Amino acid sequence: MFEQNFQELDSGNAELFSSFYTALKSFVSEMVNEGVNKLKNIDLGEYSIVISSIKDFDVDIVIIADKESLKPVNKLIPKLIKSLYKHESLIQFWDGDKSELYLLEQPLSGLIKNHFKSTGKTLTEKQDQVLRSIWANRSQLSEEEENALIQERDLLIYKIEKTPILPDKIKIAKEVVELSDKLKDEGTFLRFQDEINRYKKELEDARFKLGYYLEKLKISLNEAIENLGDKPISAGDYKDAYLSLYSFSTKLKLLIESGWENYRQMATKLIDNDNISKDEISDTIQSIIKMSDNVEDYLQ
Repeated sequence: MFEQNFQELDSGNAELFSSFYTALKSFVSEMVNEGVNKLKNIDLGEYSIVISSIKDFDVDIVIIADKESLKPVNKLIPKLIKSLYKHESLIQFWDGDKSELYLLEQPLSGLIKNHFKSTGKTLTEKQDQVLRSIWANRSQLSEEEENALIQERDLLIYKIEKTPILPDKIKIAKEVVELSDKLKDEGTFLRFQDEINRYKKELEDARFKLGYYLEKLKISLNEAIENLGDKPISAGDYKDAYLSLYSFSTKLKLLIESGWENYRQMATKLIDNDNISKDEISDTIQSIIKMSDNVEDYLQ
């Protein structure tokens, strides 16, 4: 319903370790759903998860903190509960809109900041230790379950290797991380967490270069047309436009499954004078001129 991070973690690092945080939140959800009805500590190496239920609201308070902070955490929980009772109707009649619960941010944050000073620690510094602690608290898979998950994961890894499309790689790699979490496989979990971040960087680079080559294409084409003089449009020198459009199609190939081929074919027609009619070259030029300047239009 509501979550707040009090560690000194910028958005870039939060994204970098998104798979780790997803695994951590998934584990917390599992613990809560198992029906913890009283204050309970779950060991995470140097950290602990403290779960406290509020029966009147049918909600749980979950705090993850370093072990040095457990005493003040236990003193803090009754104050947090008292603060939540001031918003009883908001919680009891909550309609699922998370933005409504950000009314809680200021009072809850104020309470916590008054009780704790930032230690500079982050969970990500010990993510391998935290992962092992999470897995130690989970029940063991049967041999049949484990083999089925390994086969499913290996098939996904094979798919990643075969697809050039970066959004698909990211989606499948996230599934590999989820399965590695279930399999308690630290090596594969951490490796594909890094792979996801690498694919995201490649995706960002591909989108940037897609815009760059699109802009360069339009400039090159305009220059070629301006240099025509009295010559017909089919007689222009479109080598630079060809290179830009070819590169555009190459980057687009990394982002969408189909449609990039059209731009590759258009690029080829710009320099294949021996096999393409003058009318077809002219039509191709007109099609390029009409191409949208908005990169997002090519990613639909």
